[in-house]
Amino acid sequence: MNDILKQRLVGALILLALGVVFWPIIFVEQDATPLGEAAQIPVRPSVDTTPLVPPQKGELRSSPEIAANLAMELAAPPPAAQALPQPSTEKQPSAVTTSVDKPPSKTRTQAPAKPALDADGVPIGWILQVASVSSADKAEVLRKRLLEMGYKAYVKKIKSGNSVLLRVYVGPKFERARLESIQASIDAEFKVKSMVRRYIP
Repeated sequence: MNDILKQRLVGALILLALGVVFWPIIFVEQDATPLGEAAQIPVRPSVDTTPLVPPQKGELRSSPEIAANLAMELAAPPPAAQALPQPSTEKQPSAVTTSVDKPPSKTRTQAPAKPALDADGVPIGWILQVASVSSADKAEVLRKRLLEMGYKAYVKKIKSGNSVLLRVYVGPKFERARLESIQASIDAEFKVKSMVRRYIP
């Protein structure tokens, strides 16, 4: 076999191999089926925006279970009420006895008066000067008596010449009338002549 025939056979084999490789790519139709279905976005749901009608007062009702439990609790007597000791009728001696009882707290029926202002626009306060004493013990006893009677009391040192006095005050309050209303009872209790003065911090 000569060389020309060998070259032709080799070339024919190469062409045959190339044809086998490229035949499906060129002449066979590709499968158009997609690998996976595309995800579809669902249609937006329709929302009813009509406002709700509020229920009437008579239409409201609680859960039957809760209502039954509540009714049973209200009907049953409290367990602690049977175990409470009966109060003693004997009067217990008080640690401090005063001739004037603590004034009962009363609910105001009128709004407080608007406080007056000084030239600087600061509200003017008032205090009741009950007494001036030279002994710190006497001043403390008087202050405690006033506190027991329900008054806000405090002691302040005042220099008078070469001596020091201790003044007992009630207050301060922005309504002068409130101090004037208790002035007579304090004077009668402590046998003093109190004075309403302007409060200066």
